[in-house]
Formats: sequence, structure tokens, C-alpha cells
Amino acid sequence: MNTENKLGKKIKELRKKMCYTQEKLAELADIDSKHLSKIETGVHLPTYKTLKKLSEILDFNLHDMDSISNKEKMTDHNPLYQKSLKLLNSAKNDKELKNYYNALKFTNKLMHNK
Repeated sequence: MNTENKLGKKIKELRKKMCYTQEKLAELADIDSKHLSKIETGVHLPTYKTLKKLSEILDFNLHDMDSISNKEKMTDHNPLYQKSLKLLNSAKNDKELKNYYNALKFTNKLMHNK
């Protein structure tokens, strides 16, 4: 069992924000609703394929999941956050996305270690 379960909590939060029931989201993601429930509670971790489907439906970037605990610092109203998301979402492939993500992570580290 995933005791920290940041991923499951975030999926549940986004699902509710978009007014989806577990059954509806599971149907859209082509998974069983019991499996989705176990993902949300941290009993199961989703496969990459399932996580990718959920990210498309719930409109979140997979690489943002690494920084869920830091999201409080980077709100939707922060212009730097908006530009970073735009850059990440402009990637044409996974390799480019990873490079953009690593560059942004490095820049963020430099900015906070002044």
C-alpha cells in the first residue's frame, strides 16, 4: 500500500473538480471502477498506460506529478508556472519533454539557491 499516496489524492481531487464519478472516469480511461478506487486510495499504482489516459482526461501533465507537494508554491496565477507548463506541453515527444523538464528543474534549483 502506498502510504503517501500523493498521486491517488491528486487524481481524486481532479476527478471531483471535473465532476466525474469514479464510474465515469473509469469508463473514459477504459479501466474498472474498482481499480480506479484502489488507485485513488493508494492500494494500487497505475501502469504508465493508465496514468497517461488519466492525465489526458483530467488534463494534467505527467511530469507535474513529481512536484505535487510543491504545487502550493506554484499556483495557476503565477506567470512563471504558466510559462513552464506551456513549454512542457509544447514538447513534440517524450525525449524533448524530458529535456524541457530537466532544464526547468535545473533553472528552478538555481533560482532558489541564490
